[in-house]
Amino acid sequence: MDYRTKYHVARKLLFMTLIGITAYFVLKNTMFKQPIPEIRKPSIIVDTVRIETFSEANLIRYMEILEIECPNIVLAQAKLESGNFTSNRFKQYNALFGFQTSNTNVLKYKSWKESVINYKNWQMRRLKDGENYYDFLVRVKYSEDPNYINKLKQF
Repeated sequence: MDYRTKYHVARKLLFMTLIGITAYFVLKNTMFKQPIPEIRKPSIIVDTVRIETFSEANLIRYMEILEIECPNIVLAQAKLESGNFTSNRFKQYNALFGFQTSNTNVLKYKSWKESVINYKNWQMRRLKDGENYYDFLVRVKYSEDPNYINKLKQF
């Protein structure tokens, strides 16, 4: 082989190698890369909460929209902690759950939806993947009542 033929062969090999390396990196960054899971931030919804009449059906629907984990247990919590939606805390402050400030004052919300959003934010920060919800409530010391879990299970 003369030097011109060798030059053309070497040039073709170099070109093919560059195409192969480029294709590898393109495929590696698109096909083999794990997608980053989207972390939803329901607190953003606070600015757009539409005042809506409270009903248990609206509460259940809103918990579905926010993708509340274990909605049946959370609904039982709301019923237990708001006296089946009749307590003064709920009527005056839209507080469905027993969240309080550090000096034991009840948290006040503009609407019952804000109370649900606060619960979702709280849940997202503390709940571990695959954790049993009743065990979770015990682990985070959600209630001081030693019979709290049994009361929830009765609902």
